[in-house]
Amino acid sequence: MIDLSDLERDTITELINIGVGRAAASLSEMVDQSVELTVPSISFVQRFSDANLIAAPGEVVSAVTQSFNGPFNGDALLVFPEKRSLELVRRLLQVDVPLDSLGDLEQEALMEVGNIILNACLGSISNILGHPINCSMPIFRKCETRNLMPDACPPGTSETETTAPFLLILHVQFMLRENDIDGYVLFVMDLDSIQTLKRMVNRYLENALG
Repeated sequence: MIDLSDLERDTITELINIGVGRAAASLSEMVDQSVELTVPSISFVQRFSDANLIAAPGEVVSAVTQSFNGPFNGDALLVFPEKRSLELVRRLLQVDVPLDSLGDLEQEALMEVGNIILNACLGSISNILGHPINCSMPIFRKCETRNLMPDACPPGTSETETTAPFLLILHVQFMLRENDIDGYVLFVMDLDSIQTLKRMVNRYLENALG
C-alpha cells in the first residue's frame, strides 16, 4: 500500500493546490465571474469502487482524461456526475437553456475546463519539483461510473499478483456564485510512479528545509 507521512501528504496537496489556484484564476477570466476551487482533499485507493465518488456505480458521469509522462507516468481525469457537469456548462457559458439541451455544448466546454484544471495541477507539480511533465490532448468520455476505468486491484487478486495502478483521489469543490458544484480530479498511477513522486517530494523537502 501507499505509505505517506503527514508531511509528504501535505506537500503533495499543496503542490496541487497551487495549480488549483491558478486554474481558478484562469476559469474566472474565461467566464468573467468569480470562480473558487477549494483546497483539494487527498486520498489513495487501490480499487476504483473504493473511491467513494460523488456518483453511484450506475450513475452516468462526464470525464475529461489526459495521459501524462515524465519522471512518473499516468492518467489525469476530471470527473463530474452528468447533471452537475451540465449545470457547470450552463453557468460557464452563461446560457439559460434547459439542461437537456446542452448536449452539443457539453463536450467542448468540459474539454476546455478539463484542459485548464488538469494542466494547471500537473504544471504546478512539474514547475515546483523541477522536472518536465508532458500531457496528451484531452479526451472526453461519458459513461457509468463503474465503467470509467477498471479496478486497480480486481477482486480475488492480491497486491503481489498485479501491477495495476493506484488512484490518487482529489476532491475539489467548484463555487460559481450561487451554486456549489462538486467534481473530482483523479491521478491514476502505478506503484512505481507513486514511489517516484514520493522520492521527488522528499528531495524537494530536503532542499526546502535545508
